[in-house]
Amino acid sequence: VNSQIMIIGEAPGPEEDISCKTFQGEVGELLKRMLNAINITIENIYLSYSVNFRPPEDRKPTSLEIKRYSVFLKEHVSIINPKIIILMGSTAMESMTGINDKISSERGNWKEIIIKNKTYSMMITFSPSYLNRFPENKRHAWEDLKKIKLKIEDLNIKI
Repeated sequence: VNSQIMIIGEAPGPEEDISCKTFQGEVGELLKRMLNAINITIENIYLSYSVNFRPPEDRKPTSLEIKRYSVFLKEHVSIINPKIIILMGSTAMESMTGINDKISSERGNWKEIIIKNKTYSMMITFSPSYLNRFPENKRHAWEDLKKIKLKIEDLNIKI
């Protein structure tokens, strides 16, 4: 809860529903490797989702569902109060920014959001589940991770 970095993914998957834990299975393993590559252990990161339920038939959450839960997510962010937010995937991007566009056009650049008069730095990148399906995009995610590592160093965040 006291983490200075918060990762927001799409929604719990079947494995997360069973275990009641975030980022499990292949997705969790890839996320651990991604974070380890920039010297971060996953146990030091606050993990959450854009919506707190798995949509029926494992579909992507609709824009209405994303918008409905974004109110709760923004409150969640203000409670955790991280220095850096990492948005993993288009659902997380839409929930925090309202942008419903291709993630490839938004990823890799630092953005800011103001919640309750506090400004938060955010990086949008590909989700581990997407990278498992389209591994050719891992090189883009690596570029994003290097920018995140630099921001952590610039802000003197101890992890």
